[in-house]
Amino acid sequence: MPPETATVPPPAAASALDSTAEAVRNERGESWALCSALLAVAIGWLAWSQPAPSARTVLFVALCLALVTIEYRRAGARFRSAIVAAGVAHGLSAGEAAREAWSHDAAFLAERAAGQSAAGDEAKRG
Repeated sequence: MPPETATVPPPAAASALDSTAEAVRNERGESWALCSALLAVAIGWLAWSQPAPSARTVLFVALCLALVTIEYRRAGARFRSAIVAAGVAHGLSAGEAAREAWSHDAAFLAERAAGQSAAGDEAKRG
């Protein structure tokens, strides 16, 4: 089998992966919104405590940052694991499904960086 066809999933599997990615993309976006809100609270709390934040304030901000980091990583893991499960259910090997999951993950991150996903979410709501 040529290398370029070895990495392309069958059409049925590709369709299932795309629909799964779209379904879990919204959940991941909601998770990111929650993380953004928690980060805003932490920054606001720290700014409010200036010019001399207490140790309690610093610990609270550190806890918020740790929680944001954990949720950010878990949201990515849930996103990839849902795509892997869909790929395996549609006949892909675990390795192929994992490669596809990382590919969808990179596409999601690129869209978020470009702001396209947020604009698309607003267009769907409006």
